[in-house]
Amino acid sequence: MKRAQGTAKPLDTVAIVGTGLIGGAIGMAIRQRQLARRVIAVDRDPGAARRAVERGAADVSGQMRAVADAELVFVAVPLDPLESVCRSVAANLSRGAILTDTGSVKVPVVTALERSTPNFVGGHPMAGTEKQGIDYADPSFLTGRPYLLTATGFTNKDAVQRMAEIVQALEMTPIVLQPEVHDRLVALVSHLPYVVASAVLLTASDERESLELGGPTFREMARVAANPAAMWDQITRANRHEVLRALEAFRRNLDRVEAAVRAGELRDILTAVERDARDVRGRSESRS
Repeated sequence: MKRAQGTAKPLDTVAIVGTGLIGGAIGMAIRQRQLARRVIAVDRDPGAARRAVERGAADVSGQMRAVADAELVFVAVPLDPLESVCRSVAANLSRGAILTDTGSVKVPVVTALERSTPNFVGGHPMAGTEKQGIDYADPSFLTGRPYLLTATGFTNKDAVQRMAEIVQALEMTPIVLQPEVHDRLVALVSHLPYVVASAVLLTASDERESLELGGPTFREMARVAANPAAMWDQITRANRHEVLRALEAFRRNLDRVEAAVRAGELRDILTAVERDARDVRGRSESRS
């Protein structure tokens, strides 16, 4: 895993395929920072593409064949159709154009495209909200966040470097890593927290009066668990192996915590956790 560096040169045309929360935010950020002369919105729902134009995420809307005019294409669709949409885009790409995606799981899509499309660079902006759709897109939630880029031995290194430059121009932090490493680490810091938050809500719901009493911590867990179920069903299926491995590690640590509570000896664990938590918060604050 390494941080990439570079300076972005302006693009002529960028296409955003899938104009929801993330695709919309990326389009807005590109236009606000004048990183492309023109941004084209493409969506299976023409109304969503037109709404992206209205919200400032694109200059024009178009159909799939419009990606042939783009130097760079972002595919920002749900995981279930991601591979097929990327293949359709790849079939229409102009020579030398870069294709990237924004999916939360990388191994399946990278494996599907790495040999046939060397200019495909798997991508994953570690940003967003529990909301969905173009009406909630906001480029500000991208600023300062990590943007994970995946590369293999088949990936065009120039395409990776170009993507890193564009990510930096979006005021995000590009980090390049292998797809397998991405899926393992993201399972720990993104997928596991969602599953755990869901389990906490399930547990509290056994005594429903408790739901009215929760303070800020519980409300934050409820916010995480409130993410769209359909989206997280796709993520946990696509990254099942790593999510299960993360849950096994979590269960071992939960057993450690339970044993310490029973023995009245939790302080040492909490002290170590507090130290790591402060480090995480410090990193987050330094990005903002």
